[in-house]
Amino acid sequence: MAHSHTTQSHPICPTCECNLTGREDVRYFVSARLDPLKSDDISNLYEETSRLVRFLGALAQAGPLAVAQGHEVMSDPPDWVGNLSWLAEELTQETERRLLLLNAAGQIWQRRVEEKTTKKEG
Repeated sequence: MAHSHTTQSHPICPTCECNLTGREDVRYFVSARLDPLKSDDISNLYEETSRLVRFLGALAQAGPLAVAQGHEVMSDPPDWVGNLSWLAEELTQETERRLLLLNAAGQIWQRRVEEKTTKKEG
């Protein structure tokens, strides 16, 4: 995905990274907010990414226990086994997307500092 190199802030979709300026009440996965986060909102981007990491941790702990509980039927695995695997894959991909957004937000702030420093020196 192409990332903008601007220092401007705008609300973004965490999954597709489209600009959500002017859109209200956008709910998305693991967000506790109704309004979309700004592209430079490091604190809230961190919180959402941290929540996803905790979800992955819970899945990593519960998955083996769930499989052990149902090991008698694993010759013909029930649907939930495939769903659990799919959930793990989706959580992993979403966490990776959120980490990239967090990195992009950090770069926005770094460019702002560099621009300010350059203006002071020049």
